[in-house]
Amino acid sequence: MRGIVRAVAEVLGWWIALLTLWIMLISTVGTLELAVGSAAALAAACAARAARRAAGR
Repeated sequence: MRGIVRAVAEVLGWWIALLTLWIMLISTVGTLELAVGSAAALAAACAARAARRAAGR
């Protein structure tokens, strides 16, 4: 159970950081931009976790 909580916390942390970066870099923050940014940040957060696990850390 602890492993699942750690995985969710890691992906959530990456997602928050990446979404914040996305919002800072776009010129206007509308609903569509927020939805696309959320989806892109989630995909990148999952990829970051997978890359970290593949590296053995």
